[in-house]
Amino acid sequence: MRVPAILLMGLVLSGCVSSSEPPSQPVPPANLGSTQAAPPVPPAAIPVALPPGYTRHITYSDGRFTLPDGSTVPADPNGGFTISTGAYIPPDGAGGITLPNGARCISDNARGYFCP
Repeated sequence: MRVPAILLMGLVLSGCVSSSEPPSQPVPPANLGSTQAAPPVPPAAIPVALPPGYTRHITYSDGRFTLPDGSTVPADPNGGFTISTGAYIPPDGAGGITLPNGARCISDNARGYFCP
């Protein structure tokens, strides 16, 4: 009776020790990209010295432009606006706008413009 018990014990222990499958490898973590924060991009500075005569400021806030006379007009999706005379003022593609009188306004780097 001792021999069958020893054989049975041997079979049980051998099943625990050896396996037909290779041991599983640890799963690497998902590629979550870099964990370092990207350096912040500083906002563009408002020009310290504006060209002579650029004393008027058109500001932008919450989807509206505030004109130098204090009136507000809605901004359109392209970045332009329509003034009270009905004239449409589109962005000029170079960061500014050109008023109906031909004056060119330059960007204030905050979606608004400095005008002569």
